[in-house]
Amino acid sequence: MKRFISSFLVFIILTGFLSFTSMADSYTPPFEVNAQSVYMANLDSNMMIYEKSADSKVSCDILSQLMTIVLSIENIENPQSTQISMKGYIQDEMSDAGRKFGGIPLGGLYKGEKLSALNLMYAVMLQNASEAAYMLSDYVGDGSESYFVQMMNHRAQELGMKNTHFTNSSGLPDENAYTSAYDAYILARHALTLPVFNDLISVKSYNGGPTSRQDELYWYTLNSFLKSSSEYYRPDFTAVKIGSSSLTGQSSSVIFAKKNGYTYALSILNCRSDSGEKSDNKAAVFSESIRLFDWAFSTFKVKTLLEQGKSFQEVPLKLCAGKDFLRCMSAHDFSALIPDEIEASSVKFELSLPNFVNAPVKKGDIIGTATLVLAGKPIGKVAIVSAENAQSSSLLVVMENLHRLIRGYPFKFIVCFIAISILFYVTYTILNNRNRMRYRKR
Repeated sequence: MKRFISSFLVFIILTGFLSFTSMADSYTPPFEVNAQSVYMANLDSNMMIYEKSADSKVSCDILSQLMTIVLSIENIENPQSTQISMKGYIQDEMSDAGRKFGGIPLGGLYKGEKLSALNLMYAVMLQNASEAAYMLSDYVGDGSESYFVQMMNHRAQELGMKNTHFTNSSGLPDENAYTSAYDAYILARHALTLPVFNDLISVKSYNGGPTSRQDELYWYTLNSFLKSSSEYYRPDFTAVKIGSSSLTGQSSSVIFAKKNGYTYALSILNCRSDSGEKSDNKAAVFSESIRLFDWAFSTFKVKTLLEQGKSFQEVPLKLCAGKDFLRCMSAHDFSALIPDEIEASSVKFELSLPNFVNAPVKKGDIIGTATLVLAGKPIGKVAIVSAENAQSSSLLVVMENLHRLIRGYPFKFIVCFIAISILFYVTYTILNNRNRMRYRKR
């Protein structure tokens, strides 16, 4: 698990997260995905492979808690030594929420109980503990939940989450709170770059005690991907956050998985089972995630579709003695994630080249571009460069400069000016001579 997280962080540093901002055309799995909003991408090629209403605004309780954890890590300098107390109004609000929604996930904490900020983070990540999330927001927000919610929405905007709005820190259901699968992915990938966070998602259980009220306080993960006794156990999966709505029972998750050298990210929100039962919905996020990852790992491969040095058509060459055309080639390799059954030979090239090139030209100079097209859709571009050096001819350069000078506006203006001046002078001379002749006759 930690090895996967480390390799993922290296990938993040190398790529700088450049890529998933555009929603390109995606592939479609051979089954219906039972979820409201889905976003799935391959991180090795920076390519989205599947999306379903990925930008649509949907309700999702777990993302509020994930943002609470992110802000807590970013604003609490030493979470292990920072002690936070359960205030009376937090316990009262949790009790009211429990009665209103028929129960909410809690971490078993009591009024006046003190825990470290780190322990509260484990309670939120392992148990979706609503009161623990509220305690963190109360500390970071200086006692104001509304101020902390403002922080959440401001941070979402900074991260580029355009379809997200938070109304509370604890993940309690609220019709005015919403997010999208793509935004959930953005927040999850940011969380994985933060210190402490990777430890929070790697453990199956955690001992949060002793506390000021309890001798021992254990929390166990709700992530069935980590439980070896579960039918959904997958050691190659890293679930950033998993949870279900206390109202609808629909489950959501953001998961990263690595297998056979390929790494995928999946954000899947509000899964539902075919039966529609709430109890079945809670398991749907695991089964749907497994189906999507199995499909991706078995279907796609990164293939080299264009090799460096591939020859393209020659371009007319000017100002070079003894050579009329310039050989061109691809500047570098191009690889992409495509279905395994598709051969590299299926890729077509659309060239963008000038009508001619003037010497001198050095080998490697960019001449144009080649757009790679697969099944009628562009999948990338590669620069086309000169495959050879081409020296210019001094005589041809001089002649071209003279020709350019003659065709230029200044030259034409000067010629016209001289012609008009001569015409004016001739006219003036003729008229002047006539006047002289008349004067002599008189």
